[in-house]
Amino acid sequence: MCQELKNRNVHSTASMIAAGWTYMNANNTAYCRICGLKVSEWTKEMDPFVVHAEQSPSCLFIQSKNTDELSSSPVSTTDNQEKPIKRRKIDSEKENFLAEIETLKKIRRRTFSHWHYGQGVTAAQMISAGFFSCNVGDRVICLYCNLICQQWTSGIDDPEEVHCTLAPQCPYVRSMLKLRQTNAISIVNENYTNNSTGQLQTSNNLRCNEIVHTSAYHTNYAEIPKRLESFTSWPQESLPSVDDFVRAGFFYTGTKTIVTCFYCNGSLQNWGTKDNPTVEHARWFPSCAYAKQLCGDDLYEKIQESKRRFQKRNEENQSKRKHNDSSTNHSRVLVPDENTLSRLVAARLDLPISQRLLSQNFKLTVIKRCWEDQLRLKQDDFVSDTDLLIACIVLQKQIIHINGNKENIIIPSMRMKLIREKEQNPTVTDEQSNLSSSMVSTEELPAESQFNTKDMITS
Repeated sequence: MCQELKNRNVHSTASMIAAGWTYMNANNTAYCRICGLKVSEWTKEMDPFVVHAEQSPSCLFIQSKNTDELSSSPVSTTDNQEKPIKRRKIDSEKENFLAEIETLKKIRRRTFSHWHYGQGVTAAQMISAGFFSCNVGDRVICLYCNLICQQWTSGIDDPEEVHCTLAPQCPYVRSMLKLRQTNAISIVNENYTNNSTGQLQTSNNLRCNEIVHTSAYHTNYAEIPKRLESFTSWPQESLPSVDDFVRAGFFYTGTKTIVTCFYCNGSLQNWGTKDNPTVEHARWFPSCAYAKQLCGDDLYEKIQESKRRFQKRNEENQSKRKHNDSSTNHSRVLVPDENTLSRLVAARLDLPISQRLLSQNFKLTVIKRCWEDQLRLKQDDFVSDTDLLIACIVLQKQIIHINGNKENIIIPSMRMKLIREKEQNPTVTDEQSNLSSSMVSTEELPAESQFNTKDMITS
């Protein structure tokens, strides 16, 4: 990926990936998996991120970078008041993508706020699997691979299994879901004795002799002696001990106070004397299986609970500020009839965010429909401008990828059944297995210019 760009000395692989690009290995062209933008004839003067942002400002990747506001206070496992920033997260090409998904997690959850299918597949399962609700029955979509599914079957369909099976190359599947799966590689973090630092001690809360079953990002630093050797040029300042960093899975990068986890590739810097590297590791990179296992379930949960409390306080404070700065009534929006709905939507189409989306090539019918759904189904305004943006992306992707073709909407139970049948009998063809029966039976999607109905498709 992007290797030829690197060979041509245009931009490095890391810089291209960090800006959301994938090289197509044809005509020196890179493209974005999320928005589909393609750009050729790169030069050194072209900044990958700037090009992406200018040519596709509504891209989910770009928007998430613009709205990604990471917590800026150090961890504490107590309820003490958080102090100002002492450290910042260093993005890597791998962690960038994970941070992007984490940023969208709350918006993804809010799309399921009216989900009424608790007897079947739950909203929590859908959210965990990376799907967004489409506001049409139990239809969901992945914004990264454009997989659209509907008519889920209780007790049979597992959203994560469906996503991984039907879209194994999906960025979300590869970055998030597969981190939860167990691979064959085992990394043993054994106690190690070094004359210069003494023996690493195992505290009551930390476990150092466990086995983590998965693959490491930096396998050359999987062994403690290798990580320890990296700290030979560590600054002689009032910082946590080298032993603590090594035990927490970090190796020294050789730059300032930046350390990187050998396992998840997460990096941190700006350390304070009393900071606990293992606690900070679990706080900033909660998906790192190495840090989670090292902490143990109890300590890990305390760290995450502390983080949640801090984030909740931040959200409450932000909500109060927004309330004080606005004269808008944030109570439920009453929509007694369609005439009232039309009037409310018309007023919201004049808002700056609606006009901005129009300038970003979202059609008026799409923006209008999103406001209609929000007010009709949830009787409330969007929590943020980004929520409206995501709603428009969800709707626009349905229009593009359903494209009036019922076969583009998957019925999970039927498709998974056909896949299993073909695995058991490879000679069975798609026609013999009646592949089209795994699709939602619907009429064609209206033309985009006529899109003003209550559903993407008419049952």
